[in-house]
Amino acid sequence: MKVSKGILLLSLILFTGVYSHAQIKWLDSFSLAKEIAKAQNKLIIVDCWATWCGPCERMNSDVWDNEAMNSYADKYVFVKIDVSSDFANPDFTINAIPKVFVVDAWNHQYQNYTGYKRLNTMKTVLDEFMFDCKDIYKLEKNVREDDNDINEILKLAMSYQEIYEKTEYKTRFLMRTQSNHYFKLGLKKLKKNKNKELSQKVELLASLNKNPKKRLKDINSVNAVDENIELLRNAILVKTYVEIGDKEKAQELFAKVKDYNLPYYDFLSKERVGMQ
Repeated sequence: MKVSKGILLLSLILFTGVYSHAQIKWLDSFSLAKEIAKAQNKLIIVDCWATWCGPCERMNSDVWDNEAMNSYADKYVFVKIDVSSDFANPDFTINAIPKVFVVDAWNHQYQNYTGYKRLNTMKTVLDEFMFDCKDIYKLEKNVREDDNDINEILKLAMSYQEIYEKTEYKTRFLMRTQSNHYFKLGLKKLKKNKNKELSQKVELLASLNKNPKKRLKDINSVNAVDENIELLRNAILVKTYVEIGDKEKAQELFAKVKDYNLPYYDFLSKERVGMQ
């Protein structure tokens, strides 16, 4: 269902108030939730429930209505989907309730949880996914407008990778999956224009998502086409050698790349601390 601009504007006005210590405000339209999420650069919490569902009511009283959840009211867009009459839903697979989904504004389903969950469990979930979506949302929009723009695809892959580097637990794995998806898309597009330098750049940056031993094998198979690719290769080798415990090799290569301007984000930020 397409949301009209008027409805979206009114909803944004209602949802852009003072949220500090306010209760969660629930929408009942997933389409509207997606539009608000795009406008506010937020993830969406989807609660699938039914009027006859006892555990759903318990989660409402024990979890969602608890004052401890108020601090999350402005961090996410919250929407309830009533499946009282039918579990069939075009956006979600629902086999049992309550069922909670964590999704983005394009319904990339990052995680889901079935059954009654305690307050501390849901607080942990919301804490795990509380990362800044601004850059990835901007780039998602750009890529969806032009999915042949390889530079934007690469930026998006690296934005997910940067979140992957900063997060923990399940969120880390999910961000890596998204990053790999866009690296693969970029490489697929590059097969058509045969840009060897850019292909090597994508392959090297994508290797950061792999475990260090696998990464080392892949990097050593790359014959850099120019000086810039060689610098990037050496920078990734620094990170790799640190992770596998070979500090001597890492230090030797770091001397060559310490002034190199890394693309997209500083993936050597942690390693620099021990090198300088």
